Amino acid sequence: MKIAMFSDVYVPQKNGVSTAVKLYKDKLEERGHEVYVFVPRYSKEEKRNEKNVIEYPAIKYILEKEQRIALFPPYVPFKIKKMGFDIIHTHTPFSMGVLAFLSAKLFDIPYIGTHHTMYEYYRHYLPPVIRPPLKMTKLIIKEWCRKLDKVIAPTTEVKNVLVSYGVPEDHIVVIPTGIDVEKFQEPPKYDIREMFGIEEEKKIILYVGRLGKEKNIPFLMKVFSKVRKKEDAVFLLIGYGPELESLEFLAEELGIENDVIFAGKQDREIVIDAYKQADVFVFASYTETQGLVIIEAMAAGLPVVALGKLGVKDLLEGSNGGIMLAELNEVEFSEAILKLLNDQHLHKTLGENGKKYVMENFSIDITVDKLLEVYHEFV
Repeated sequence: MKIAMFSDVYVPQKNGVSTAVKLYKDKLEERGHEVYVFVPRYSKEEKRNEKNVIEYPAIKYILEKEQRIALFPPYVPFKIKKMGFDIIHTHTPFSMGVLAFLSAKLFDIPYIGTHHTMYEYYRHYLPPVIRPPLKMTKLIIKEWCRKLDKVIAPTTEVKNVLVSYGVPEDHIVVIPTGIDVEKFQEPPKYDIREMFGIEEEKKIILYVGRLGKEKNIPFLMKVFSKVRKKEDAVFLLIGYGPELESLEFLAEELGIENDVIFAGKQDREIVIDAYKQADVFVFASYTETQGLVIIEAMAAGLPVVALGKLGVKDLLEGSNGGIMLAELNEVEFSEAILKLLNDQHLHKTLGENGKKYVMENFSIDITVDKLLEVYHEFV
């Protein structure tokens, strides 16, 4: 099968969607399929050596420097038609998603899309003059989904949200985003404590992800300040984003700046080893369609304390791989972390439960099987 994937993000960008697209491409190629990925050019200095990755000129989004908006001339869909794709799979409705839509609809190519992002929670990244109201955002999401031949939702919770927006239930299939679980079972290659100067006696509370408003990191830092009063620990944050400077100021205000480590962007191998060597993973985002970082933490046997919303609720209810909080409450969240740090039996049990759950449900091999079933409905 010849497959075209369209995405506004791709490696070397470090986020869940770029990781997912890369894993899908690699695994589908292992199965003998021919996969092309169409993406905005991330950087003129970044020379890609990867086969079948086609870039288009792009501009940086002014309010989010990591994001790119692709620019393509009107004849591009005709070039895509000549490439003879059996199916088009878009991972975005914007930028490259527009190219996917034009190519599919002009030339009657089956058109699949994965709803990776709850865009209604990201409207603050748009200037007020062009920011759509919530009702209109939901309508835009509904219309994008209805134009697809099939919508892939990462979790049942996300499917239910889309149905509430007016997307027909039988138009949606739930396929979790898989991960390369084998890498999480290998011995660590990097000593995280040595790399970031963390003393042996200190517990490691880990966060991985963007430093954005929607991730609720100020809440996690206030929680950590409570944990720090009772436990010798550090808060290691791996990721980058527009809130970095304000978070650094907050750490100083809370008096925890010496125990908060902003590690910035890190290679995937280092991130995986951080999961393996940390003591608790924390997450308080309310916007996650799935929460890929939670799956990764559980794959490494790392217990999770998280806010149980959307996709995260599905994961923790099904796995028992951590402690899930219904609402943001600093005292309850800090007590859950301390409970895991001080109860070795509970820590081990939840770690093993999470690892087993991920192995059985989120291996990239399992999710690619399900993805191919959808493709074969149309090809």
